Amino acid sequence: MEDENKTAEMNESFEDISFESSLEELELLVEKLEKGQLTLDESLRLFERGMKLARVCNQKLSKAERKIEILIEENGILKKETFIEE
Repeated sequence: MEDENKTAEMNESFEDISFESSLEELELLVEKLEKGQLTLDESLRLFERGMKLARVCNQKLSKAERKIEILIEENGILKKETFIEE
């Protein structure tokens, strides 16, 4: 049933999908591809979808980074700081 839900999500517009959903689906596609039990056509279709999802994730991360840079801007000078995850 979960695979059917993911297949339905594959038809969703890339503009409407969240970063978290994109990443989750991408991880699922990688798992399927790594199993190696797909036809060549299915593998190519999933690979293409994965590349699009990776691009979406990258774009969303870049956009978030730009927003963060704007938020830490001080006196018209961009103050870039290293992000440290705790």
